[in-house]
Amino acid sequence: MHELSVTQSIVEICAEHAGGARVTRVTLEVGAEAAIVPDALQFCFELCAQDTALQGAQLEIVEVPGLELKIRQMEVI
Repeated sequence: MHELSVTQSIVEICAEHAGGARVTRVTLEVGAEAAIVPDALQFCFELCAQDTALQGAQLEIVEVPGLELKIRQMEVI
């Protein structure tokens, strides 16, 4: 399941850009042809976010055409 490594990278990137602030929401664009299962990504997010600035954050996944995976938006407090 490569979603786990993808999710670990997403959490690391968001935590780094949050600069110590608490992240409350992450919105991802996932290409329909990116070979990523959104449900698996959601499951892995909860695991990977534990004990980080993203713990408890909501993950919103927007499916778009194409192959890309992109962090569209991140909300912090």
